[in-house]
Amino acid sequence: MKNFAGLKGAFVDYNEARFFVLPVPYSTQNDWNPMANRAPEAIIEASQYIELYDTETRKQIWQKGIHTMEPLYNLNSDEKVCDSVQSKVAEILDLEKFPVILGGNRTVSIGAARAACSKYDDITVVQFGAHNAMRVNYKGSEYSPECAMYHIKKLAPLVQIGIRAMGPDGERNSDMAKMFFARDLFFDHNNRWFNEVYEVLTKNIYITLDLNVFDPSVVPAVSIPEPGGLEYFTVLRILKEIFRRSNIVGIDIVGLCPDNNNVASSYLAARFAYQMMTYKGVYNYNL
Repeated sequence: MKNFAGLKGAFVDYNEARFFVLPVPYSTQNDWNPMANRAPEAIIEASQYIELYDTETRKQIWQKGIHTMEPLYNLNSDEKVCDSVQSKVAEILDLEKFPVILGGNRTVSIGAARAACSKYDDITVVQFGAHNAMRVNYKGSEYSPECAMYHIKKLAPLVQIGIRAMGPDGERNSDMAKMFFARDLFFDHNNRWFNEVYEVLTKNIYITLDLNVFDPSVVPAVSIPEPGGLEYFTVLRILKEIFRRSNIVGIDIVGLCPDNNNVASSYLAARFAYQMMTYKGVYNYNL
């Protein structure tokens, strides 16, 4: 697998790089679209073509180094992927690097959140996604993507943004006061929900983002293209303010199901990953 953004030499150095990209190509046949296991490779391939000067912040964060780790292959069960991702993300955090995990399906997020919540106190997990993923069990697995947020909520306070679909366990297992539905964001012309989101943030934040948080007109190549999603700049606006207000300790990006006939989705995911590194560098590292 190539290096993220095609970087070479000193800019991918294990010891010096500030950002670590961890590819986790995992999905199962239980997924409606199991092609998510190709997502990390597709995102990294698309990253070869992104421009590395950020027009918003006027920064070139790649100069601080982006190390692309070896993918986590041979993960043949939901439990194994949770444990393996937790171990690898804990290693990244112990090095005081910023992890950007590229999944795979949402099961990948469980292990990453475990590592972050074990490392940091006063931490909240912020989920961006279409589905609140609060099932207790799905098709015989307690750790399927549909159960991911049920487990993460046990680790730390959970804020959910962009939700527009819930399973039968959704309302019972969720903190509805910290759930921000996409339809409410859409119809709130006074932007009251912005302040409501930021009021529930803590000192440290871990972000998990399923690309189905975006409307299918923006990112169609996802596992379940739920209608009524958010626009690109709406998501960036929320995230930028979160980065400004809190210490973001890591992020995972999951849910892409690459489509060779629609490379725009893969490109957006790559551009988005780089934008998150930029926000981290500008607002948390003061680079």
